[in-house]
Amino acid sequence: MKTSPEISWTASNILEEAISCQKHLTSLYNSAATEASSTAIRDDFRNILMDTHQLHQDLFTVMQRRGLYMPQTAPTQEIDQAWQKYSSQQQTY
Repeated sequence: MKTSPEISWTASNILEEAISCQKHLTSLYNSAATEASSTAIRDDFRNILMDTHQLHQDLFTVMQRRGLYMPQTAPTQEIDQAWQKYSSQQQTY
């Protein structure tokens, strides 16, 4: 009989997997809400989507407190360049 190797999950691995799943679920529920054929179904998917966003925020907060998810701040110059680029594109539409 073949045995599978034992997987050792750490709190960090679990949280990383959970936040990744929440990002994916958010995308799926957003698509479902957009494609829903009735108002009632659309509202249900929107409510689920809001719950999913909240859970993602909660996971993000836990990971940040533990030092596991520390997004870097973009340099001000890059933000200004992106702002100028997209502002000028918006004016052409």
